Amino acid sequence: MLKSLLFRPPEKEPHSLNSPEIYAAISKEGISEMRRPTSSLFWSALAAGILVSFSLICKAALFAEFDGLHWQHALASTGYTIGFIMVMYAKLQLFTENTISPVLPTILKPTPAHLLSTLRIWCISLSANFLGTALMALCLIKTPMFSSDTVSAALHLSREVQALGFGETLAKGVPAGLLIASLVWSRATLKGADFPLIFLVTYLIGLGGFTHVVVGSTELFALVWNGEAAFGQVFLGNVLPALLGNVIGGTGLFALIAWAQIKEEMPDRKNGDTKAADRSSAKRQDD
Repeated sequence: MLKSLLFRPPEKEPHSLNSPEIYAAISKEGISEMRRPTSSLFWSALAAGILVSFSLICKAALFAEFDGLHWQHALASTGYTIGFIMVMYAKLQLFTENTISPVLPTILKPTPAHLLSTLRIWCISLSANFLGTALMALCLIKTPMFSSDTVSAALHLSREVQALGFGETLAKGVPAGLLIASLVWSRATLKGADFPLIFLVTYLIGLGGFTHVVVGSTELFALVWNGEAAFGQVFLGNVLPALLGNVIGGTGLFALIAWAQIKEEMPDRKNGDTKAADRSSAKRQDD
């Protein structure tokens, strides 16, 4: 046994994906999502809305715990990462991840079928995410599930989000969408070793006060359930601009830039298929 350990041939280093291979791999994943049944997408997105709400709840709990400290915001923002970590490791349908995954194959092959499939995923994931966040906000405000300190802190944080104007909410939504899209892109190369990246990127969103449409909806629904705001008011004034900002950042900036940097290197760009992804997968297995 000792001889086998000493003279075992060295393991080959894993193949590092280049940009076209990353694009092809994410495109293949996006096509797979397009083919999922509506019920599967809905329940996955509902669960994502419920779990990502813990980003607000954990941040509020830490905000209350560190009340009065100079580093209160920085420390509490670590709690903002929790919901994203759970959603991404569970591979649930979060709308802001879908601003890139189904978009890349659609850019590669902009057929009516791909466009409709992308819109289908967007509508299902966003509406089910909102249903999940609305349910969690209801539990937060109307049940004794969480401590009064946590509820008070959550309402305080929610009022800060509501106080942002349309333009400011939209502007702060752009970097949030860009960061989530870059996270999806980067995770394609990490293969399970992505916890630090998820933590750092989502921590930056919380620390920077950038507006994420799904987590933000939990905050705004909390105000609605608490009788401090009307649904139409928060939707038009806060949810809509955050949605636009996330789409601009994720699809309008990152996805299009990702396409621009690799379009001349994609041998199958005219066919719009996933052969490049299959070849890269076979190459990694050979390595």
